[in-house]
Formats: sequence, structure tokens, C-alpha cells
Amino acid sequence: MARSCNFDREDKLKLAMELFWQKGYAATSVADLVEHLGINRFSLYNTYGDKLNLYREALRLYLQQNSLPALDSLRAEGAGLQQVIDYLEQFVALQREQKYGCFLQNALLEMSLEDAVVQQESRHLFDSIKEAFAKALTHARERGELNSDNTEALAAWLLLQLQGIRVLGKAGLHQELQQALSVMRAQLGR
Repeated sequence: MARSCNFDREDKLKLAMELFWQKGYAATSVADLVEHLGINRFSLYNTYGDKLNLYREALRLYLQQNSLPALDSLRAEGAGLQQVIDYLEQFVALQREQKYGCFLQNALLEMSLEDAVVQQESRHLFDSIKEAFAKALTHARERGELNSDNTEALAAWLLLQLQGIRVLGKAGLHQELQQALSVMRAQLGR
């Protein structure tokens, strides 16, 4: 007879996400996970498989709870230039709050050469961001709010800027973040 868990799987996954986000994959030992999650090693392996699988699940949870929902305003019907500006301003403000940086970006820097799942998850998020920007920018162009003929290229450029902003935010270069935001606003005609 299989033993049942005496804990909420999702709650423990959130704790694992926090730990991996703070320390990274390599610096987080199974002993760290056991202590932080408050479960024994057997339960950890029985519930999540292994450390790598737990890491991947934690990364997916981060994307589902943090990154993808943040795009909702850009994906909304009728979203335009103001929603793009609002998103960028919120994104820059977020960098002051997230002292560990972006879990996905940290994962890319640490694991992308070794783990196809990290590559796949990052590609999915980056495509989603670019598509959301392109949709809002296309609406903005159609309404005369934007003078760009190539909203796809502009969306790709904004995606690139976001990644640089993440790095600057993690380095604590908050003045440079505001300067970058000013340049992006100017490029968008605001």
C-alpha cells in the first residue's frame, strides 16, 4: 500500500520555488530542500521524482504565477500603447522589489546549456512576451498611436530591453533602469 503525503504538494512546490529562486539549482542541495520544505528525503523523491524534476516544476510554477499573468493587460482586447507603457513601467518598478532577479533568467544563465526544459520554458515565455507586445503595438499603430511600420521588430526590441533591465535590476542599478525606461518611452513616442 502506497503511503499518502501529509502535506500539500503545491505548498511545498512554492517553497522549493522560493529556495531555487534565491540560491539557484547548483547551490541548492537536497538537504537544503528537505530542511526548507520540512519534509523528509523519501517524501521529496516520492512526490517530485528528483531534484532536477522539482526544479523544473518550480520554474513552471514561477512562470504560471508571475510571468504569464503579467501579460494579461497586453493581451486584453483593445490593448494599445498605454498598456505597453504601463507594462514597462511596472516591469521596471518590479526590479526594485525582486532582489533575487528573475527566476527564469537565473535558470537560463545557470542551466540553459545543460537542460532542454529550461530552454523550452524560456522560449515559450519569450515568444509569449513578444506576441503580447506585437498585438498591443499593432492595435496602437492601427489607432494612430504609433508610427512604426514593423511592430514585430519593435516587439522583439522591447523583449531584448526587458532582459537587460532584469540584469541591471539584479545589479541594483536603479538609476539606469529609469534611464532605460525613458529611452523606451521615447522610442514609442511617449
